[in-house]
Amino acid sequence: MSFPICRHAGLFACLLTLTAWTPAANSKGQPPKDVEVQQLAAIVNHALDSNPEIQAAKAAVGAAEARLTGAGLPLNNPELEMEAEHTDISTYTLGISQTVDWYNKQDAMEQAVRAELNVARAQVTALNLVKSAELLKAIGGIATHQEITTLSSRRTGILERFSQLAEQRHAAGDIPQVELELARLSLTEAVMLYAGTGSKLIQVKSDYFSLSGQTLGDNIQLPDQLPASLSSTLNEETLVRNHPQVQVAQLMTQASRQHIHAVDQERKADPTFGLRAGREESENLLALTFTIPLQVRNDFQSSVNAVQAEALSAEQEAQQTYRNLFTQLRSARQRYRLVSNAWSLWVSHGRTSLHQRIDLLETLWQAGEMSTTDYLLQVQQTLDTQIAGVRLQGDLWSTWVDWLSASGTLDTWLNKTSEEQ
Repeated sequence: MSFPICRHAGLFACLLTLTAWTPAANSKGQPPKDVEVQQLAAIVNHALDSNPEIQAAKAAVGAAEARLTGAGLPLNNPELEMEAEHTDISTYTLGISQTVDWYNKQDAMEQAVRAELNVARAQVTALNLVKSAELLKAIGGIATHQEITTLSSRRTGILERFSQLAEQRHAAGDIPQVELELARLSLTEAVMLYAGTGSKLIQVKSDYFSLSGQTLGDNIQLPDQLPASLSSTLNEETLVRNHPQVQVAQLMTQASRQHIHAVDQERKADPTFGLRAGREESENLLALTFTIPLQVRNDFQSSVNAVQAEALSAEQEAQQTYRNLFTQLRSARQRYRLVSNAWSLWVSHGRTSLHQRIDLLETLWQAGEMSTTDYLLQVQQTLDTQIAGVRLQGDLWSTWVDWLSASGTLDTWLNKTSEEQ
């Protein structure tokens, strides 16, 4: 006779005693298990090593290093000139000339290319962070949808058995036709829901393969304990300033400034000095030459103006990047706090076996203490509540990864290179 008490005291209070997925965040905020984090780190690092975008970014670093090597060499090579003329008078000359880097253009170019190399290296770090976050969220999506699919499969099995029992009881005259049809409709709905969840699982696995180039095993385990709250001692401004994406934006600004100096030096005309020696008939020839372009028609100032505008654009983009990351960091903190509190509340209500709950409902229905409508309603709500719990923990994982990404601490946490958050 426990059913009427549960039924009239409030269905939701009874359903909150159900479990959802695996144990998770606790009120003390214990750190995740090392073995689970190490497993995730191995998966992510393997995927990053073969990621085409990251390989392309590393190739860009190699190209920048090659350009830096070239920029360290002299800009101008000497020129050798030979001339022979045979008419009534035979003339032979041999000359050599050298354009002098009068304004130290080579150093200005080397500094600009070095700044570009710093940008390329920082972009690899930033891209690693982006791809790591995408991979971890994709892994969380697979784990979530696997559990939801499992629960949907259980729903189908439970309602299939219930439909068979309903047919037997209808044949015995225990329940009317309308309740039998209700059982059949519930089974049909469960089959459709299972097909939908199975399709979604296939999709998230496909998305993960596109991202990583590998198939994730079914035994993947997410950390079962995440911090209940984020440390309030972390300086948000410091985290944002040190974020790889902000570092890239700042380095791009510095590279733009270096580029201004290089272009300004490049537009200036360098002198060329030469020495020519030869012989004309019986007379020796010796000449010194000096040439320099006259920049009277085009002083190339427009090129400097263009790169100055580009530098200003890079500065504004860097400010916007900082603002965006600062907003993302605060938003991630707030969303994690909200979801973590909801998850802690869910877990604090305890856990009860799904099978025990379903068996109890079936026993009450078989004993005639519960109508078919009430039975189906509570079974559906029981399973829906469990699925909601699975989705909640999936949201907890997603917001945790968002926080690690926005704070730029994902690699530190994933690879255990420093203290826990």
